[in-house]
Amino acid sequence: MITRRQALVGVSACGVAGMSGLARAADFYDGKTISIICGYNPGGGVDLGTRLIGENISRFIPGSPKVIVQNMEGAGGLIAANHIYAKSTPDGLTLAVPGRDWVLKPLLNFPNARFDPLKFQYIGSTGAINIVAYVNAASGIHKAQDLKTAKRKIVFGGLPGTSMNTAVPALLGQLGWQVEMIRGYDSTPRIIHAMEQKELDGIYTPDSSFVRRRDLIDSKSVVALFQSDPVVPGLPTAVSLVEPKDRALMELAHGQVSVGMPLVAPPGTPPALVEILRAAFMAMSKDAAFEVHARRVEEPVGAAISGADLEQKVRKLTANITPETVQAYAKL
Repeated sequence: MITRRQALVGVSACGVAGMSGLARAADFYDGKTISIICGYNPGGGVDLGTRLIGENISRFIPGSPKVIVQNMEGAGGLIAANHIYAKSTPDGLTLAVPGRDWVLKPLLNFPNARFDPLKFQYIGSTGAINIVAYVNAASGIHKAQDLKTAKRKIVFGGLPGTSMNTAVPALLGQLGWQVEMIRGYDSTPRIIHAMEQKELDGIYTPDSSFVRRRDLIDSKSVVALFQSDPVVPGLPTAVSLVEPKDRALMELAHGQVSVGMPLVAPPGTPPALVEILRAAFMAMSKDAAFEVHARRVEEPVGAAISGADLEQKVRKLTANITPETVQAYAKL
């Protein structure tokens, strides 16, 4: 028996079979609407990055379809990833930006991650991101090494489960640093608000998370301690803080930094449409107006990753996961 989903896929595939040239592409997308599902709630860095794409990519897709963004928050982007993987029709009209820290979770045995990361169609990413540890200046912590000798636990806030923003502080805590991790906040803006209210001391988050709260950085109310990549001069990297024996686990905690915030299509999306979307994404990333908008929301500029390169990066990341690192990661 043929399901409705299978029938729609068949129709879609027939509609673009043999598609070549911009004229055929324009025929397909002309008058259509593309939905981009965002895996986080409005106002945070993932939402701003998704809307950056949504507000710009149409100009580079032949036929200039309408693009709308729909928020489907929950489980650190896994609800959106599961939905686009299993429930969205692969017709080139539904895409997703689940978040920054979701790709490897099925391989790390997250029970609510129900997808194969190698089966998504990767469209593109604005680029690798830098993750930065910030603490309240009032905490008395002024540099990374102060976390080792603090007279009390320095409390970091994080999203539910284990992710980049929770795994790194948790690992430092396991290694004897004066760091405590509190999970369960529903969004990064909520964690930042909790820091303002002195409920928390710190956060480990993409630097774009403070795009709407630059006042906290400009007033030096928060202090940067360390980062995932050597982007900010004079700021140590997280890997450099730990002993060589702990670096594989620290690198795994940062593994998905290299892919940034991927835009993906469901498995089975017709190759012709995937290529159209990939070309549009890369053309968008080089556009001057897009770059101005990207800088405003602190998304990477001039470092876009193509869909084909994203796919290769994901394959490399998955190949480097071992049972030992999975077991250690589960304890964070």
